[in-house]
Amino acid sequence: MFEKVKKRYSYRILQIEVSRVCNLDCRICMRKNLESTTGFMSFDKFKEIIGTYNFREVALHGWGEPLLNKDIFQMIEYAKEQGLKTSLTTNATLVGENISNILDSGLDDIAFGYYDMDILMKSIANVKDLIIEKRKRGSQLKAYLDITIHRDNTEEIFAVIKKGHEIGVDAAILHRLFNIYNVDEGFKNLSKKEEEELLKRIKRVEKELDLKIYLPKKHTLPCRIVKYTIFVTFEGRVTPCCFLPESYMGDDVANILRSKEYLSFLADMKNHEVCSKCVW
Repeated sequence: MFEKVKKRYSYRILQIEVSRVCNLDCRICMRKNLESTTGFMSFDKFKEIIGTYNFREVALHGWGEPLLNKDIFQMIEYAKEQGLKTSLTTNATLVGENISNILDSGLDDIAFGYYDMDILMKSIANVKDLIIEKRKRGSQLKAYLDITIHRDNTEEIFAVIKKGHEIGVDAAILHRLFNIYNVDEGFKNLSKKEEEELLKRIKRVEKELDLKIYLPKKHTLPCRIVKYTIFVTFEGRVTPCCFLPESYMGDDVANILRSKEYLSFLADMKNHEVCSKCVW
């Protein structure tokens, strides 16, 4: 059984939480449920981790703002030297003061996370300035809007997408709200029918704007996230997924991926108390 499970998975992305500290307090964020909300990964620990397995990409984000880590650009440069693709997701509030650092580091992809139009408008100028500068330099950096869908922002989404198109983002990525831990009971996912109607409208906007929009895929188990990604907390603890930040399996990525414990988890995800309810 374990060999069959193992062959299904191709680990492409090593997601590393370089910061558990954040300068915002977003209502949808599950940081409120975590044991610790302070701490940064050190550059030495980062170097140690990315050499443990043959990944294609390192994604530098978790339950904090990655640009708050003073070593973030050194981490990106080091990962690039190892031949890895690099990406990060940010709330964009610190992008304006780091435009040169971002472009000089060689970062491949940057995503700006939004669930609320007010948050977007506070930082959209930073994103616009980054895109202007990257074009001046001929940089290959890809810039994305990362939008969380929930029941109260379905109309705002269209304004966010149009604003992103206006300033020149490369694409928009939409995903469902993850709220199994009920961090804020005021936020709800759409019903299946509501989502279907919304996505039809968004497809029409995609054609009108000629902007690539990645829509949420049908949720399946085993989950596509764990098929391609493994998560490491700022402390260096390995977990199957960023939505299971305290399901520690150890601190050696390579050994964990080969362990019977991990393969058993993958085979039995449909019975897991969180994974069985996840729609992401």
